[in-house]
Amino acid sequence: MRNFFANQGSTTFEMFGTVHILLILITFIIAILLYFFRDKLKKFKYKENVRYVMGTILLLNFVIYYLGMILTGTCDFKNNLPLHLCFITNFFMIYILFSGNKKLYKIVYFFTFIGPLPAIIWTDLKNTFDVYVFYQFIISHHVMILTSLYLLFVLDYKVEKKYMIPAIVIGYLYVGLMAIINNIFGTNYVMLTSLPDNVLKLYPILQKIPAILSLSVAAITAFLISYIPAYIVNKSDEKSIKLIETRN
Repeated sequence: MRNFFANQGSTTFEMFGTVHILLILITFIIAILLYFFRDKLKKFKYKENVRYVMGTILLLNFVIYYLGMILTGTCDFKNNLPLHLCFITNFFMIYILFSGNKKLYKIVYFFTFIGPLPAIIWTDLKNTFDVYVFYQFIISHHVMILTSLYLLFVLDYKVEKKYMIPAIVIGYLYVGLMAIINNIFGTNYVMLTSLPDNVLKLYPILQKIPAILSLSVAAITAFLISYIPAYIVNKSDEKSIKLIETRN
């Protein structure tokens, strides 16, 4: 049990291996299903209760994760403080899910992709089913993205193009703050100091490029991808409104 929470497993996670690809495919398929069955899901009597359930899952995930590391003595501030973008985004999502704050969601929505999407594609896990961090990663990345899309597709939490600019500004301010913290304490939060070994091994050329440049490219790409679902939903809503107006 100690090894389970201390991230000391006997299995090996292989980037772009069977488990990795399956997780990506399952997440993508569920996202597609959420969109195509959104009208039926909107009629679900307890659709609002789903956000409370998801908020509880995200919250318990971090409680178990940190409690497990504390009890096993494997938690240290240089690696495990919740300062990574995905962690902070999870905390904001937990608040949004319990409070129903749609205004905050308009900005946080973009960050549910910017951090998790690159992490999902280039997952930096060492083990699979025999350590808790494997499940923690799935919940805080795959499940969080799907939860964000549930709010967008089913609960009609709107995301507008004009909120892209404040999201970018906030993102770079956050990166600047993390750069200062990393410089003072010798940490590597947001991977600003160096990219994960698995990524550098896959793309050796990145060793010659400052980490901030590679991260910026990945973040901007994820940022642009994040608006695609919102754009599709907004266009669909516009067509529905025009159709209703035409009939009237």
